[in-house]
Amino acid sequence: MDWSPFYGLSLAKLTPSGLLQLDTLDHEVELLRRNNVELRSESLEPIYPSPFENVTWKPRTENLTIVVTTHRLVLFDNHNSNNNNNNHHQARFIHLSNLHQCQRAGGPSMTSWNASYKLRLSTFQYGDLILAFKSASTSEKDRENTKDRIETSLQRRAWETATRLQEKQKTNEQLAKRRVGVDHILTKNKMRHRQAAKLADEALSGDSEQLLQEASELIGVIQKYVSTLKKGEGNKEEQDDEAQQLASLLQDMGMASALTKKQVGGGSNKRGGKKNNDEYYELLARQVADFLLPKLPTMGGVITLTDVFCLFNRARGTNLISPDDLNQACELFSTLNLGISKRTFPSGIMIIQLDQMLASADKIASLCPTTALEASHELKVSPLLAAEQLEEAERKGILCRDVTLERTCFYVSDPFFAAY
Repeated sequence: MDWSPFYGLSLAKLTPSGLLQLDTLDHEVELLRRNNVELRSESLEPIYPSPFENVTWKPRTENLTIVVTTHRLVLFDNHNSNNNNNNHHQARFIHLSNLHQCQRAGGPSMTSWNASYKLRLSTFQYGDLILAFKSASTSEKDRENTKDRIETSLQRRAWETATRLQEKQKTNEQLAKRRVGVDHILTKNKMRHRQAAKLADEALSGDSEQLLQEASELIGVIQKYVSTLKKGEGNKEEQDDEAQQLASLLQDMGMASALTKKQVGGGSNKRGGKKNNDEYYELLARQVADFLLPKLPTMGGVITLTDVFCLFNRARGTNLISPDDLNQACELFSTLNLGISKRTFPSGIMIIQLDQMLASADKIASLCPTTALEASHELKVSPLLAAEQLEEAERKGILCRDVTLERTCFYVSDPFFAAY
C-alpha cells in the first residue's frame, strides 16, 4: 500500500448511493465537480504520520474527482472502494476555513510545454498542497473555474452562517426572558416578526451577493411560517392556500445539490472531441437513487418512470432535467449497483424497482384468486403496475386468467403453486 497526501485528510461522509453527504443544517451547497485531478505534495517525506507499517510514501494521488462546496474542498479517490459492490468511493476533504490562500501555478512554458495547469493550496493544517488538472482539452478552464468557486466561498464564509443564526436566536431569547406570562409570548412573537421584516429588507434591497448571504435565513423564515400555517390556526381554507404558496416558493429555490452539466464538467472524448457527459449521468443516477431509496419501500418497491420524472423535477425546483437525461441516468443503476434498477414491461411501461422488494412468483401466487385492483392493495402499487406483474406471471405459466363481463380474475395454474 502507498501512503499519499490524500490519506492524511479528514474522511467525508457519503450517502447510500456514494454521493457527498452535505451538512444541510449548516446550509452547505455543492458548487462544482471536476474529474481527472491529482493531489500532490512537494515534500519528499511524509507530511502526516501513517497508521500502517511498511508503507511507501508517494507524494501524489492520481485520478481524483474534486467537489467544491460552500464549506469544503472534497476529493474522491476513484481507485478505492468501501464495499464489495464498488459502489462507494472513499472521499476526504479540506474545510475551507483551513485554507488561507489559493494561487495559480504550472501551465505550459518554454522549458516545459506540456506541464499541467495547477492550483497551489496553502493550508493551516496540511501545509502547501497542489491540485493538478489533467484533462487534456479543458485543464486550464477547469483550473480557473475551480479557483473562482473556492475564492467565492472563502469570501462568503458560509460556514459561519449557522453560528451567526444561533447568536441572533440566543440574543432574542435573552431579551424575551425578561418578560413573563402572556407578555413574554407577545414580546417573543413581536421580536420574531420584526426580525423577519428586517431580514427581508436587508436581503431584497441589496445586490445578488447580499441576497445569497441572507438566503439561509430567508429559507428558515419561510419554513417556520409554513409549519405554523399547517398547525390549524385560523381559517383552514385560507391556510392551505397560503401554505401552498409558501411551499411552492421553497420548491422554486431548488435542491441543495443539483449541479448542471456545465458545473459537473467531465472533459472530452479523444475521438470526436465532443463533451463527455458520463460523469454527469453517473452523478444524476446517484442523485435519483438517493431520492427514491427512502420512498420506494412505502410504494411497494415499484414506481413508473413518468412518476419519477414528475417527482424528481418537482424536488429540483427550477433546475429541471429532460426525460432523455433521466432515462440515460436510470440505465446506469445496474452498473453502479445502487439497489434499484430500471425495467421495461412488454406493454412498453418503464418502471424503477427496488431490487430487494421485488414481488416474487410465490408472493404473486399467494394473492390468487385476485384481480388487478385487489392485488394493487396487497402489493401497495397502482392497479396498472399490479396488472403488469400479474400478466408477467401469466406469461411464465404460473397464473391463468378468467375473463367475464364483470371482471378479469387471475388463478394459480402451475401445480407447484397450488398450495397457495
